Amino acid sequence: MTPALPPAALVPVPDPIPGPWGWFQALLLLTFVVHLLFMNVVLGTAVITLFRSLRTPFAPGGQVNTDIRETAAWVPRAMALAVNFGVPPLLFLQVLYGQFIYPSSILMATWWLGIVGFVMMAYYGFYLYGLGHAVLGPRRTLVAGISVALLLVNAFVLTNNATFMLDPARWVGYAASPGGTLLNWGEPSLVPRYLHMVVGAVAVGGLFIAGRAKLLKKAGGPVASGPLGPQDWELRITEGLKWFTHATYAQFVLGTWFLLSLPGPMTRLFMGGHGLSTGAFALGLAGTALALVAARQRRVWLAAGATVGVIFLMAAMRAVLRDAWLAPHLNASMAQATATPVVPPMVGQDGAAALFVVSLVAGAAAVWWLVVIARRSGKEA
Repeated sequence: MTPALPPAALVPVPDPIPGPWGWFQALLLLTFVVHLLFMNVVLGTAVITLFRSLRTPFAPGGQVNTDIRETAAWVPRAMALAVNFGVPPLLFLQVLYGQFIYPSSILMATWWLGIVGFVMMAYYGFYLYGLGHAVLGPRRTLVAGISVALLLVNAFVLTNNATFMLDPARWVGYAASPGGTLLNWGEPSLVPRYLHMVVGAVAVGGLFIAGRAKLLKKAGGPVASGPLGPQDWELRITEGLKWFTHATYAQFVLGTWFLLSLPGPMTRLFMGGHGLSTGAFALGLAGTALALVAARQRRVWLAAGATVGVIFLMAAMRAVLRDAWLAPHLNASMAQATATPVVPPMVGQDGAAALFVVSLVAGAAAVWWLVVIARRSGKEA
């Protein structure tokens, strides 16, 4: 009988990286936060739209139904941005952790490749919901429900891969499930991590609805059937803040569950075992409290600013957790990946990374200019 391979033997040899490790870590963090914000708007707004549709009887031409449709119309737009902004962090993740994310993706390849189909069907579902609200009639709730279910499945697949890549010892499960359908059910932190992410998205979705209503109230903005009055926008602000507040309170419970579900050394990182990690955790709690107080006082922009800060801190803590979990395998990988530069000597690793950042800034400026031109023309980008 062939002896089982140790987990370290399952990790492929990493490819060299074209620059300093820290450059790509910073870019991974920044681009992931941007993607996370758009993703939260998509999932959170979609869930809220479904609940509003379930509790609101369909009435052709009714103001409430028009209001729901107008909210849902933002889901495909935000989804397009979330998908596009999801590419950079995935690429940076592959640069730094390719030896972990590639094997885990292959082991669950059927689900991983299915993400494309899940996102496309959800996108078209909400696109149909927004355009054909009157045609769909009461069936609009079924369309929204299917689309939300697809987004939730997509989130679960992503969460599985995010945990699966952290523990090469679980990769041996492929022997019992070689069809590319392996999921990380044995990981205790899988479910609380998933619920923590989904409920957090609902909180951000509520805040997005409140912020958009506040902007439209100030501008006297119309919806499809004509302008709403200030009182209607106030109701939208109240509803959005209520979703944000209730979901954020639930996050305290889910976040505690998630923290306690981690292996002991990982939990202690945020409970005094590591100064910066513990400080970031405490600052995140303070930012969450500030956001809740601001929401109670109807200070939407203060709540939004505090929430963005908390999301950034959570993303940073996620990166610390990932590196701590992978530490037994990652240190050797970092040494191997940085030992052999893949750029010509006359350029150097720092020069290649700087050239990449300059190109990134120039590309972002060009995209922003195109958005400005599109808005001035009165057409959607």
